[in-house]
Amino acid sequence: MINIFSSFKAVFIAALKKIAAENNIILEDKDFENFTVEPTKENSHGDMACNAAMVLVKKFATIESLNNPRKLAQKIIAEIAHPQIKKIEIAGPGFINIFLHNQAFHTIISDLLQQDKLQFPQLGNGEKINLEYASPNPTGPIHVGHTRGAIYGDVLATLLQKVGYDVLKEYYINDAGSQIITLVKSAYLRYLQACGQNIEIPQGFYPGEYLIPIGQSLREKFGDNLAEDAAEIRDFVVNEMVEMIKRDLLALGIKHDSYFSEKKNLHDTGKIDAAIKILQDKGLIYVGKLEAPKTEKGVGALPEGYDDKDQTLFASSKFGDDQDRVVKKADNTPTYLAGDIAYSLSKFERGATKFIMPLGYDHAGYVKRLNAVVEALTNKQAQLKVILCQMVKFVKNGEPLKMSKRAGNFITAREVIDEVGADALRFIMLTRKNDAPFDFDLAKVIEQSRDNPIFYVQYAHARCCSVLRQNNTEISNAKIEVNEEVLVHLKDEAEINLIKKIANFPRIIEMAAVNFEPHRIAFYLQELAAELHSLWSKGSENPDLKFIIKDNLQVTQARIYLVSAVKKIINEGLAIFNIKAVEEMR
Repeated sequence: MINIFSSFKAVFIAALKKIAAENNIILEDKDFENFTVEPTKENSHGDMACNAAMVLVKKFATIESLNNPRKLAQKIIAEIAHPQIKKIEIAGPGFINIFLHNQAFHTIISDLLQQDKLQFPQLGNGEKINLEYASPNPTGPIHVGHTRGAIYGDVLATLLQKVGYDVLKEYYINDAGSQIITLVKSAYLRYLQACGQNIEIPQGFYPGEYLIPIGQSLREKFGDNLAEDAAEIRDFVVNEMVEMIKRDLLALGIKHDSYFSEKKNLHDTGKIDAAIKILQDKGLIYVGKLEAPKTEKGVGALPEGYDDKDQTLFASSKFGDDQDRVVKKADNTPTYLAGDIAYSLSKFERGATKFIMPLGYDHAGYVKRLNAVVEALTNKQAQLKVILCQMVKFVKNGEPLKMSKRAGNFITAREVIDEVGADALRFIMLTRKNDAPFDFDLAKVIEQSRDNPIFYVQYAHARCCSVLRQNNTEISNAKIEVNEEVLVHLKDEAEINLIKKIANFPRIIEMAAVNFEPHRIAFYLQELAAELHSLWSKGSENPDLKFIIKDNLQVTQARIYLVSAVKKIINEGLAIFNIKAVEEMR
């Protein structure tokens, strides 16, 4: 699909290069990255605007005739001659506003419909990305608090694959910590319960009823005489929990490519010591004491968790961290960071040069040390991108839902999926930027109104299908042969505004991918739906704007092309969310 904004940016770059050459000014490729060609917010300002004159004026500071933005803008305009441009104006301090002939927009519709498969901008060039997401501790089912990061990661993976990255979707099974010991003990109590014993769940154990069937399965597999310290229990329980999580994620539309066990892939293979050895050989591991954190008064008892004994430390402060970090405690047991060091090395050894990790905001303090690890291990050959996601507050009947695996009073993702559907959950989770707080009202999600974003977008797609059915037009998303002569009949302001919104799709995809912000696509689809619904409403008021006019076949055909284009874009946009566009609303 034509990216009209990229096409016109190339026109401006050519003009700037010519002006620079005439005035012995050197412009580098990076200079052209800093200016934009983008849609205007108001039709009175044209169809697109360029800020090149304001961004690059300093490069021309020694040339009197070009040393302010409006002068440079005037020179740029003088160098541009393009058949699709109707008018160019200078606005404000030096913006260049471009007005296009309608034919420029007709070309976009024709190009879009004649593609068998929508072509996305190719940005990744096959670069390997390890995207690790949706990896809660395997101590219970996925609860609704986990769904934001899980959905964000999954949709981002699809988006990055669309634009040419080689993405591995990975689940990190955190099965080596103390919480697993507690889980196994909790499951064993449920096993005793399955054997007919009366049990009491101690404080600090997992009391959730989801462990009852696991206790029953333990009895079925091992009989009535299983000892609490039997080696078989741990692997069985962890495997059962992971399989439960996989089923819950699959119900949410999420399936990973790889499941990486902390215990089996790192602890049991000696890879933690091997990774630490690499840092040691670089002179970045030493034995010593961390400076004691200061209390509020600067004196008094040492803070909880602080160890004043010698420990094995990673010199992460050399890489921008606030302080050096413990990788092995005084008793020589590895810390959580030691596992992350080995895991990061594994990602790099498996070919990834970009590591992306959506994490909850409670991990914000962990980001600097992770960056230090990746930089130190890979000599800057790999890059880490941590994306922090705010927690979601789920509301039902005006009351917030509280969630705690340890307390056993959480709402599972499966329960929410059963109530509102996976599609609604996936889409609405991305109607806010990932770092913005979000109150998710379960009642709103099932409303059939404009206030329900997924309903609003799906309704637009269904309306397109309805129009095409009425016209007996094939409603697949395949290539359509276009009679370009009839496109001239798309000239009403509402029609052109709808095409402008369609034209913005490749730009939105590129911005969403570059900034790791798939929510931009959700916003865009709602805006596109709004333009379609607006045109539909105008057709209800003005018969000349109906999509199908029986005594004017050329106008009808032009509008069928327009509706087909909207349908194709909505279908492609929802596919990034792993949502199937519906053809009828019931």
